[in-house]
Formats: sequence, C-alpha cells, structure tokens
Amino acid sequence: MVVPRWLWRLSGWSLALAAAAVAAGAAALVLGTADPPRAGPLLWQDDFKAGLARWELLSAPGGSADTSGAALAFTVAPGQTAYALTAGPTGDFTLEVAGAAGPGAGEAAYGLVFAWQDPAHYSAVLVSGNGYAEAYTQLGPTRETWFVFQQWPHILYGVESNRVRVDGRGATVTARVNDEVLAATSAAGGGRVGVLVSSPAAARVVFSWVRVWTP
Repeated sequence: MVVPRWLWRLSGWSLALAAAAVAAGAAALVLGTADPPRAGPLLWQDDFKAGLARWELLSAPGGSADTSGAALAFTVAPGQTAYALTAGPTGDFTLEVAGAAGPGAGEAAYGLVFAWQDPAHYSAVLVSGNGYAEAYTQLGPTRETWFVFQQWPHILYGVESNRVRVDGRGATVTARVNDEVLAATSAAGGGRVGVLVSSPAAARVVFSWVRVWTP
C-alpha cells in the first residue's frame, strides 16, 4: 500500500507541533508558571546586599550575624535560637525565604517566622539539612504543632538551599517547602515576619533572600 505524500507531510507537521508544545511546556515550567500562585504582586524583597537596615536581630550571647557574603549568615552556639525580624504585611500575604545549613550543620533547624509578637508568641515553619521539617504556633507556654517534627521527602539535604514559604489567605495559612505543600492551619496574621535558626549544636546557616507578596 502506498501512503499518499500529503499524509506523510501531515504526520511530519503533527510531530513537529507536538515537539514544539513539549518544549514550550518545559520552558514554562522553568520560568515558574507552574509555581503555586502568590498572594499578588511582589511587595518587597531583600537579598541582604544592602545590609540589615530593615531588620532587627535577636541572638543569644555567643551567636553572631553578618552580611559580608551578600547574604544573612547566622552563627549560633549549641542550644541557641536566633531571629531576624521586620514589619509584616496586613491582610493576605505570601512570605518566602531561601536558606541553607553550613557544612556539618545538618541538625540545625532554619526557616521563617510570621505573626511574630514576641519570643513566646509567633508561628514558624522550619526545615533542616538532614531532611526534617516542622510547623508550629507558639502561644506562650503552649505550642500548637501543625506539622510534627519528622522527615519529609521534598527537602534538599546537606548544604543545598531550601525555599520555605507560607501563604496567608484569610484565617488559613498554608506552608510549603520547595513549592510542595507541607501543612495548613488556622493561624493569626499580623505581627512581624522574618527568619529563624535553632540548633542543638554549633551551626552556621545562610539565608539568601526574603520575599513578600501582597494583593
């Protein structure tokens, strides 16, 4: 049976269009069109190249923070917790931070805080370089855990950078790590936002940037 020339041409064009569609889809993914939607336009971002003018640092004795490497680097002593805080948005928001543990600091927990009132009243989403995550709201002496400290498959290990994010929509807050949903809860908004480091051993953690989106 002889296949008509027009049918060969049609098959060729169909294959070419399919290949182009696949390439366009891959490019869109690279550009972030498949990322979960943010709350709105970018309100601000800070990569710490301009220093720490907008931030308040809270660190126990023996710890330190610096921006000499064009990022915010915390060094904490065993059992210490350190924060960097700034004014938070009102209403719906998306807060995302990028951070990484230094060599040998796999047990260090790092991530973001929001709805911060004081060291006993805030919410946090944290990961570690050994693959663990947790999310909780601290209410004075009571801690309401909305993701129990445990290993989670979407965390990058070692010194790889992880992106930790929360989306506040009304009274619901959704936590994501590297764009994968970790947990959701009802949590108060308002207050300050920032980053947190806590470690049972001496550790160094570096935050590359912090970004906030609002409607």
